[in-house]
Amino acid sequence: MPPDGSQPGRQEIRAAAVKSEGVDAHDRLMQRVDQEQDDVLGTIQLVQGDPVLETRLFEQLVDLLVETMFLELRQRFLEGEVGRDAYLTELAGLAEQCRQAGLLPLSAPTRDA
Repeated sequence: MPPDGSQPGRQEIRAAAVKSEGVDAHDRLMQRVDQEQDDVLGTIQLVQGDPVLETRLFEQLVDLLVETMFLELRQRFLEGEVGRDAYLTELAGLAEQCRQAGLLPLSAPTRDA
């Protein structure tokens, strides 16, 4: 209940529920990526000596690590650790660094694509 003793409005309740669902979905995504990283790390040991499979798994691991960086940044935003403007600035900077390292496409995707 708000400090003034009034009942929270339906919009406030709905907004809180939507935010909670978004956080839960984000947490599940982070858990999935962590599990995939564990699986890849365990599998790399099993394919030692097969350069094709090793390369494919190392590339998958790099992709998962990059995804983790983006997810951790979003987690900081969802927890209120960084504001929207700072989040967008950091997101753009991280994307640019990944592009320069060849980890993302060179051009930003468009909504039409």
